[in-house]
Amino acid sequence: MRAALWFLLLGACAASPRPAPQGGPRGLRASEHVDLARDYDEQARASHHWPDAGDRGDMRWARTWDSGAEHERLAAIHRGKAAQLHAAYEEACGARSVDDIAVSPLQRWGTGGTNTPNGVLVYLDARAGGPDKLLADLRCHRAWMMLAPAGMEACPLDLAGLVIDARGDSDGIVVSLSVRDPKLVPELQRRAAHDLESAVQVQRGAMH
Repeated sequence: MRAALWFLLLGACAASPRPAPQGGPRGLRASEHVDLARDYDEQARASHHWPDAGDRGDMRWARTWDSGAEHERLAAIHRGKAAQLHAAYEEACGARSVDDIAVSPLQRWGTGGTNTPNGVLVYLDARAGGPDKLLADLRCHRAWMMLAPAGMEACPLDLAGLVIDARGDSDGIVVSLSVRDPKLVPELQRRAAHDLESAVQVQRGAMH
């Protein structure tokens, strides 16, 4: 009977849960935090169904660890982090439509680029707007990517420690992208090249 119980316990522990969230360069997305919170809720509910061990007789010491309470605490942490990401998105994007947000300004207006020792310069069409509008668009797109996985694994704006400087006039805009971690510079340059390739396709589609 004891051997059968051990097999049941091992089977329960070995049951394959949903795949662990992968997150991105800036950590888990809001939707992934919510998924983890739900997982911890389920574990907390399951832990409350264990039978009471009863009287331990003359044992010299006893300690209790409530795994259900621990799971509830972790669920609350992930819900809080998801709420923070949603608040950052609402602050950056307001009531803007997803159609307006989902395309990076670098893809929508990019005309070329060149690498620098710390990152890359991206050249944009002057129609990208003034400095306030452009930086707001970049910030909004960056916040939107943290809500849920959206196929933006190659977007340079999704890297951690990103520094953006934008300058322009009526002829065009130059956006300097750099990262604080020198090890991320090649990845930033690779992603920027990908965005500029996508920019050609986006702009061709807009012409038809």
